[in-house]
Formats: sequence, structure tokens, C-alpha cells
Amino acid sequence: MESVSKNMRHKPDETQRLPKRIIKTALANGVTGVVVSVGLALWMAARVNDVASEHARSLFETAIQTELAGIAVTTQDYAYWDLAYALVAARDDDGLYDNFGSGATESPTFDFIFLISADGVPLYGYASGGEASDLSVVDRALVRQLRPQLLALPLEPYNTLADFAVIDGQVAAFAAGRIQPDDITGMTVDDFPMMVAGKWLSESRMVAIGEQVLLENVHLHTVYDTHDSDQETHDHDQTTLDLTDINGQEIGYVSWTPPRPGSALLAAALPVVLGLSLLTLCATSYVSRAAAKQTAAFLREKTKARTDELTGLMNRAGLDDLINDGPVTDALEHGHVAVIYLDLNGFKLLNDKLGHDAGDLALQILAERISGAVRENDHVVRLGGDEFLCLLIDPAPCQTASFVANRIASATRPHVRIGDDAHTVRPSLGVAVATPDIPWNQLLKNADRAMYRAKAQGTLEPVFYADGIVQAQVA
Repeated sequence: MESVSKNMRHKPDETQRLPKRIIKTALANGVTGVVVSVGLALWMAARVNDVASEHARSLFETAIQTELAGIAVTTQDYAYWDLAYALVAARDDDGLYDNFGSGATESPTFDFIFLISADGVPLYGYASGGEASDLSVVDRALVRQLRPQLLALPLEPYNTLADFAVIDGQVAAFAAGRIQPDDITGMTVDDFPMMVAGKWLSESRMVAIGEQVLLENVHLHTVYDTHDSDQETHDHDQTTLDLTDINGQEIGYVSWTPPRPGSALLAAALPVVLGLSLLTLCATSYVSRAAAKQTAAFLREKTKARTDELTGLMNRAGLDDLINDGPVTDALEHGHVAVIYLDLNGFKLLNDKLGHDAGDLALQILAERISGAVRENDHVVRLGGDEFLCLLIDPAPCQTASFVANRIASATRPHVRIGDDAHTVRPSLGVAVATPDIPWNQLLKNADRAMYRAKAQGTLEPVFYADGIVQAQVA
């Protein structure tokens, strides 16, 4: 009876412990779920903030570098020119103003232009708001810095120097290059005058660039600022991008308030997260992850189908989709479209000689150069092999096509380097301009015919198609 009595006393204890264990387990699971959910939410918010901040910084840096690259390309267009060399050699004041000075005084192309003799003496200086040459605008210290570096550049391929500088307390993006004709037979680096041109990177310009990438509280600081707020505040509450000159010396920095989408999301979602049960959290997490994976996979497949795998450019399928897009169709109907058709001369020889890997690398290099020469809203397509196409949409398609085609010709002029060897791979350029009565297929054929005429003529200048006749367009 004693043993029975002991068993009877243990049963109520076990019965009481089981509900308690269930309650405790349920509470522990619930608390664990809440802690894990809140911790995950906090981590995700911080991670989203970090990614958004880095992405914004990358976009801002790319925008500023694009500004600098545009100045470099335009400076090369001005300086690498037979007429430019002749005008400086003749000290033709009127011709230099018309072809150089007006680019700073009368147009937004540059804010300042300096022309320097071969021995480093300032010859002309033009600045926004001026009406003629004014040597007082020339930053002689910058000229002294640039001259030895320009002298160190090889004559071929032609190159410019591009960087940032502080001129009269203002930050500027500039480019410098030798004023050099095409024929340099018997000449040395000491024989050429120099051009320096640039634009001011004012705070308002920095703010405008920041607005393009959705950044707030953008400020430009130079090394001359003495009223700057506590640096510790910048380190914790702001993102900064350093600006350095051509010698690598810091001349200032740009600061902005980093985006915090994760924090905003957390503030909105935390009450919901705390109120959900473990089952709801798990289900929501599973469904959202599955949906995100399916959407990402769908977008990846769609992008892959429209993108050339080697160069990252649009392919023929992407071009077909683009042509059927509403804005492009409307532009075609109004004759606001131009097509530049490119075929790479010398590519087959390189590919046959060095193999497909070298050929692929050359195509990637040329694709990058072509993409860098067109405007931001233009479309570059790899049609296949060594054929490319640029689709331009503009109310003045003829002038725009001439401008872009010449930029492409200039950008693809340098040799393609594979290993230690330099190879000449340059495009034949055919251009066709739409009129309201020309369908897309005919426009494409016209550009193709113009390209073959350029190839047959052996010219590297763009050839335009018009009225059934292909005509060479003089740059």
C-alpha cells in the first residue's frame, strides 16, 4: 500500500509539471521567436541602410567621374585637331576665340579654357562671362604642375589628363592635353602647345548631382573651409567622398546625409513584427522569400534574354523589344531617330591571330569605348560578331548623329592592347537618319549600306545615307 501511495503522490506532481513544461516551452518558443524576429529585423534594417549608403556613394562617385570623363572627351575633341594646332601656331586671335574661347564665354561647354605655349607660357585665357582673352584667369600654378606630366605622355595614342583642382578657392573638374595635329612626323613632345579646360564643381552643382541620385544635405567642402562643423559629426551622421588633385593631394570633400530606408522600414514594421505569432512570421518569411526568389529569377531570365552575355550590351532581341516600345515607335513616326551601324575593321585578323579569348577581350574593350562615347539616353546594341548599332532619339537626329558618330570614331581611335601588344581595331561607321515615311527595317538597311560604303572607301569617318545615295560626312 505504501508503494501505491507513493505512486499516487507522484502522479499529481507529473500532471502539474507537464502543463507547466508546455507553458514554459510555448513561452520560451514565443519569446525566442520574438527575440529572433526583432533581432533579424534590426539586422536587416542595418544591412539595408549599409547597402543603400554604399550604393548611393557609388552612384554619386560615378556621376562625378562621368562629369570628369565628359570634360576629358570634349577637351580631346578640341585639342587633337589640325585646325587647333594651326590657329595656335599662327596666334590667330579671332580664330582661336571662335573655335576655343567661345566654348567658355558663350556656351556651357566649359567654364574656363587656358591655351599655353610649348614652353609653358600662357597665351590665351577664356572664362565664363568674359568677352575675350584674359590672361589673369590662367592658373599658372596649375599649368606648372600639368606641363611635366603632359610632356611625359607618349605622342601616340593621344591621351589627356583629367582630375580636380582648386582654382581661386573654387573646386574645378578639368582636363589637359597637347594641341596636336594628326601628322606628327619628326615632332617631339616639346613641340606642342597645351590646352587646359574645365568646369566649376560648385556646391549647387554638387546638390544637383545629389538630387539625381536622391541624396539630401549635399555640401561641398574645400581645404580652405574654416567654418566646417565637427569632423566627428561627419564621420557618424554623414557620408563623405574625398576629392584629390592630380598629385593625389586632398583638396576637399563632398558630404551628404546617407539614405536610411532600413530605419524607416523598421519603424513601420516593428509593431507588426511584435504582434505576429511564430507561425505567422514563419509563413510570411517563407512566402516572401519564395516570391522574391521567383521574381528575381524571372527578372534575371528576362534581362539575360535581352542582353549580350559577352559585352553586357543590348542584343538583337532587346533591340526588337525596344523598337516596339511606345516612345521609340513615336520617335520613328516623327523622324526623330538616327542609327549608327558599326563594323570593326581589324577584328577578324586579331581574332584569327590571337584566338577567341583575345577576340572576346577586344570586343569588350571596344564595347566599353563605344558606350562611353554615346549620350546617357542613347542605346548601344551588339548585333552579333563584330557588328554594333547605336540608336539615337533626338529632335535633331542628323546633327546628333554626326556629333555622336565622331565621338565614337575618336573614342575607338586608340589601339587595343592585348597583353604587351597593341592592335588596330577601328570601326567603319554608317549613319542613317529617319524620316516619317521610312519604316524601321528600311532605316536599318540604309545604315547598313552606309557602313559598307565606309568600309569600301576605307574611311574611318562616318558615312551618311541620304536619298538613296551614301555620302561621306566630313567631321
